[in-house]
This record gives sequence, C-alpha cells and structure tokens, in this order.
Amino acid sequence: MGKDARKEDVSLSPAAEKLFGELVKMMAASGFGEEPSLETTFADIEQYGHAVGRMMARAVDAQVVANQASAHFQVAQPCPKCGHSHPPGESDHELALTTQDGEVPLAEPAFRCTACERDFFPAADPVEN
Repeated sequence: MGKDARKEDVSLSPAAEKLFGELVKMMAASGFGEEPSLETTFADIEQYGHAVGRMMARAVDAQVVANQASAHFQVAQPCPKCGHSHPPGESDHELALTTQDGEVPLAEPAFRCTACERDFFPAADPVEN
C-alpha cells in the first residue's frame, strides 16, 4: 500500500477482514458491554469509535516503521562522515513522532562509528561528502 493509503476505503485480505470483524466486536463489547444501555448515545458510540480508530492508526504506524527498520537496518551501515561500515548498536534511539492520531513511539536504529566517535542514525542522516 503506497501513497493511496490515505483513502477511506482500504481493502483487506480475507484473513485480515475476518480478524478485523472479530476485533470490532471485541472493541465494541469492551467499550459498551455485550448489550449496550439504551442511554448510550450515538455521539458516545462515535466518540469511542474514533478513539479506537486513532489507537489502531498509531499501532499500525509503529508496526510498519518497526518492520522497515528490521528489514533495512540490521546490516552494517556506512558512517555518514567517514564512510567506515559499522554494525547496528546494542540499543535503539527511542523517540516519539507526533501524528494526526497522536504520538507514536518509534525505535530508530542507532549506529556508533568508532573511528569518528559519533552516533548516527541512517534513516535521518544524509551522507556527507
């Protein structure tokens, strides 16, 4: 899914569609019980639905970014200053990205150049010549 992911209509695989239906039932029951009260207004339901949607959006954002980092930054990377190749560090650099749905915690792969004595983050650092 590319840039068109902003569309309201998202197609899901049959397996994802089934799980999504189960998740919707579970979230509705979690928010309002198996038999919601007649005092529950549509505004209450809508507000809860939007909150759950924002929570799902943040979780999807974090998962996709984590998968990108795993796929691309588990191998040695060149230092942007000197070009020496270095393996990923022992830990990630934790940061929070503010999205339209709230903060998303991200773990950015950290690298340490022993020659330059500097940390670098390939996703953010442009290569210097």
